[in-house]
Amino acid sequence: MAEFVQQSIEEALPELEQLERVGLFTNSEIKSIIKKKRSYEYRLVRRQKEKDDFLRYIQYEISLLTLIKTRREKIRYFFKKEEIEFNIVSRVARLFKRACTLFPDDLNIWLSYMEFLKKWNKKIMLSKMLTKMLKIHGNNPGMWIMASKFEMEDNNSSENARSLLLRALRHHPTSQKIWQEYFRMELMHADKIRKRWALLKQGNMKTDEEEMTDNVMEGLAAKVVYKKALQAISNDANFHMSFIPILKQFDFTQKLEDEIYADVQTSHPSNELVWDAIARRCLTLKTGEQQELEEQCYKVYEEASTKLNTDKIWCLYAAFCLERIDQDGSTKLKEKRVEQATQVLTTAGKHSKLSVDIYNKWVRLLLRLGMLEKATATAVMATEAYQDSVALWSQRLTLHSALLETGDKSSKKIMCQLIDEAVTKVKPEDALLLWEYSLDWYKKNDPNNVELIMERGLSEKAEISMVFTEHYLDWAVSQGIGKLRKAYKKLVSSRPLPPAFYHKYIQIELSEESPKVGRIRAAYEDAVKEAGSTNPGLWLEYIRLEMDPAMGKPEMVSKLHWRAMKALAGNYTEEFVTKYTLLQAGHL
Repeated sequence: MAEFVQQSIEEALPELEQLERVGLFTNSEIKSIIKKKRSYEYRLVRRQKEKDDFLRYIQYEISLLTLIKTRREKIRYFFKKEEIEFNIVSRVARLFKRACTLFPDDLNIWLSYMEFLKKWNKKIMLSKMLTKMLKIHGNNPGMWIMASKFEMEDNNSSENARSLLLRALRHHPTSQKIWQEYFRMELMHADKIRKRWALLKQGNMKTDEEEMTDNVMEGLAAKVVYKKALQAISNDANFHMSFIPILKQFDFTQKLEDEIYADVQTSHPSNELVWDAIARRCLTLKTGEQQELEEQCYKVYEEASTKLNTDKIWCLYAAFCLERIDQDGSTKLKEKRVEQATQVLTTAGKHSKLSVDIYNKWVRLLLRLGMLEKATATAVMATEAYQDSVALWSQRLTLHSALLETGDKSSKKIMCQLIDEAVTKVKPEDALLLWEYSLDWYKKNDPNNVELIMERGLSEKAEISMVFTEHYLDWAVSQGIGKLRKAYKKLVSSRPLPPAFYHKYIQIELSEESPKVGRIRAAYEDAVKEAGSTNPGLWLEYIRLEMDPAMGKPEMVSKLHWRAMKALAGNYTEEFVTKYTLLQAGHL
């Protein structure tokens, strides 16, 4: 065992001697490095090897490389890298290789190995490493894609990348990501050939005409991949459409793009997303003015809505119209867009159930146009379609509040009924926003019934009642300290209550001109009974009160400390002890 360790240390001596000789490290630092290396090496020659031992040793060597780089820059010495860094890099690579051999199932080690080799530009070693990794992790499509990207983009080898992707497809014939990557790779290959051909032509160099064919440069290989992909994965419109964004990354694929659009429309005539993509494509055409292009889009959507007449296609049509409103254009074009959007939304609302987002934007559009009554009617339609939507009910309540005359008793009655309907139909766990809106409305328009809505909120589920306890205190304090204390007594009898409730009440009592210490102390007692096992801060506040010579009883501090240590559980005790020590020292 010792002889293997000594051999490893002796192998590292040449670069360590060079580090000392060129002045990057001192003699004492070299001795420290040797001592550390020996410690790591002994761990690696154990009979039972641990993965963490390899990772710590690797991390130490990488940190050493970083330190060497920093010191080189500091003293401006950049020579003898072959004798120093390259030797260390080779040793780290051997450590990674051993770790991958002993723990082949750990993908993170392989990925770390790959990143290290890429950083030090070890392309040959990386290519061999990827081959070994794929033998073990070949069931992961992402690894094949990663390997092919390296061969294509870093190693500039389209042949190796193609070979890897063909092997990947034998293992994963229905993997969409692999087919997409293969398609992209062939387009990249064609793009490189076109650029090379252009450079040769610019230099008036003699070329072999047969070597560079039109078919290759136009991406015929990518077209073959596309056809094969559709044979392997049929009847998937999203996959079919996924080739189009890849094509848009290149400037020579217009013909193939036209073909794919034609194929996808023929293969999936009833898919709404296909029609949406075809319609939006009209905007990218380079012929005609902006208004003419948008008119072509509308025609495609009209055809789609006539043929399909589904909720989804109407939503897509409406979404497109709403998007166009905010785009640049002449005043006449903007007016035309608003008119088209209003017309489409009205028709869509009659024929289908639009999405929550579309209804929301429709109402906002009508408000922008100053059509309050129509916006309110649309909001009513939206809440009838989605009776449990908080956003739509909130919007409807806001519009009705603006529409109705708040001073009229009948208007108040209608609004109260609408609020009741809203909080009833929305799920209790989602209704907090509506309850808070209703509370604000009652405060402004019907203050005599504020307490009634408060009590209703307190009777709801915990998500609402917990919040309303604090609202109740805020409202009660505005009615006077007597009302506040009655409200507190009433609420305490219906526990559980959140710590924030007790904190708010205590702060209000403390803010009085002549605070009632007995009431404050009683509130702290209620609070620690409720949340004393999990809230160290509560105990510390109570102790701080008793430490105050003007209000508290200093003799109670030790008793409270004992009670807190007994009541708090687990890690809360450690937190309490730490903060209590700071409090005693005057640092908290």
